[in-house]
Order: sequence, then C-alpha cells, then structure tokens
Amino acid sequence: MAHAYLFRGPEGVGKSTAALLFAQALVCERAEGGEPCGACRACQLCVEGHHPDVRVITFEVDDKGRTKTEISIHQIRQDPDGPHVTPRPLVQDAVLRPLLGRRKVYLIDPAHRMSQAAANAMLKVLEEPPAYAVLILVSSQPASLLPTVLSRCQQVAFQVAGSAAVEAHLQSLGVAPVEAASLAALSGGRVGWAVSAARRPEVLEIRRNLLDLCAALPGMALPRSLRLAEEIKEQALRLATAKAESEDEEEGDEGPAPADAGRDRALRAALPWCLEVMALWFRDCLSAAHGGTLVNPDYAEAIQAARPDATHEVALEALLAARQQIQRNANLDLTLEALAMGLLSG
Repeated sequence: MAHAYLFRGPEGVGKSTAALLFAQALVCERAEGGEPCGACRACQLCVEGHHPDVRVITFEVDDKGRTKTEISIHQIRQDPDGPHVTPRPLVQDAVLRPLLGRRKVYLIDPAHRMSQAAANAMLKVLEEPPAYAVLILVSSQPASLLPTVLSRCQQVAFQVAGSAAVEAHLQSLGVAPVEAASLAALSGGRVGWAVSAARRPEVLEIRRNLLDLCAALPGMALPRSLRLAEEIKEQALRLATAKAESEDEEEGDEGPAPADAGRDRALRAALPWCLEVMALWFRDCLSAAHGGTLVNPDYAEAIQAARPDATHEVALEALLAARQQIQRNANLDLTLEALAMGLLSG
C-alpha cells in the first residue's frame, strides 16, 4: 500500500464515492481481494460515518450555519498558541495509533481547496507518514495542488463514462428511458451528476425551459427579448436552489441556501450548465442539417423546423464565449447582456 493517493478527475465521476469505499476496504476486518465485506463492525461504522479511524476532512460550517469555502490550517495542524480543537487536527491525530484496526485513513475532499498554509502543514505527514496512516486526496483540479503534495501521492485518474453506459445505469435505477437519454446526454459522462439530477425533477424542467427559450428566439417579441438575460439568470438561480435543497435533504447539510451564499456565487456555479444546455440546442440544429445524431431527440421536430443556417453558428459561438467569460470571473450582468445581444442578432 502507498501512504498517500490522489483521486483526480472531473466532478461527478465517482471520486468521492470510490475514496470512501477504498477507505472502508482498508479498515475492513474481513476484506478479500481488496473488497470490503460490508458486514463486519468496521464496515458498518464506515457506512454510518462513525468509524474512529476513518476521517473525512472537508469544508466546515461556521457559527451562522454558512459553509466555508476552504479547508483551513487548524483542520490540519494544531495552532501552538491557540485552544485545542475538536476533532483533533490531522497532524496531531496521525501520531496516535488506530483504535480499532491496523490503519487510520484520512480523506481530504476537495484537496485543492486547502489553504496554502494547510497544504504546507500536511506535508509533514506526507514526508514522514506513520506506517499505519493512509491519506486519500480527492480533487477535480489537481493542477491547483502544490507540486510537493503531488509528488508524494500515487495518482489514480478517473474518467467520464460513455453516454450509453450512463443511460443504462439510470434506467437500472428506474429512470424512464426518455429522461435517462436526456440526462445521459447532458451529463457529459459524469455518472454522479446524472444520478443526482435524476433525483431532482427541477433539472429536466429547467432544461425544457431553456430549450423552449432557444426555440422561441427567431420570432421573439421585443418586450421578451429585453428580458432575455434575466430569463437565463432566473433559470440558473432555480438550478442552484434545487441543487442546494437536494444536498440538504440527501446529506443533512446545514449549509446555506444560494441566497445566503451570495447570488453571484450561486449564478457562477449554475450558469455554465445552463449555457451548455442552450449550446446543445444550436449544436443539434447544425447537426440536423447533416443527418447527425441529436443530443435532444425529444425536440427533433422543433430542431428540424429551425432550418439550420449561419445564425446558429453565431449563437453557438456567443454561448461558448459567455461560458468562458463566466469561468474567468467576468461581470455576470455584462456577460449575459452581451450574450443576449449575440443570440438575438444571430
């Protein structure tokens, strides 16, 4: 066994799920062939999240119920001049032998959101690890990690799945075939995202609203065209709210609703997906002209009626440019207004 692993790959492909299962296998009392038995005391404690030798280090929640945005140094190393904190920081906890089994496992997720001070403090354990300690770092942005951290981890790359595999998995969970096909296409191969979206009916409704908006662009009346940027923004906020409520329900998260976290941050998290949905409409319009496969087969009739031409290329380029600008922290209102102009002129 290596003493440190980095599970890296896109969001929603199962890194965290695999890391938890790996941690369970490491402490299982009867593991065979690398698989946890699922029945021993250690496995049951892992499933319940109560195993004393398996620690998940992630964002904390402050006194006002707001989720912090980085993993701070006091979660990794005790401040010599500060009060003792509970649970014990990683560096101080790692020197203590396991309570139940042969190993202690620390899962840091997302690792790229450690503060620089926290990452530097963790190097002590990476450089001089106890024989019984295993660290599992999870990250969708490994390039953001310190080179000294990367060089001390065995990296495990996670990839996206094929659309057919995602669709089949969704159907095995009871998702209707039409919805499974739509979600599989929108997932980009991220199984975790697709499963999460299937549990939130609002996602498909928001998708329909955005595609209907695209279909209505050619003959859109002036009053509505003036509100185009605002309509896109409203759908993004609905998506962010649905995601936050789903996480609260499924994970018991006491974190903030999007409004508390900040309207700007909520929009930045949700807008890229909304713009991608709209971009796929124009992609389908162009593809239909050449007999290509549609990402949105349930809109085939409307797409065929759209009569693909150069204006669809202009709209597609405007959507992709807007997505890039948002990811570069450009002003949201100005970006969406420019996008609206590009869509309407196209």
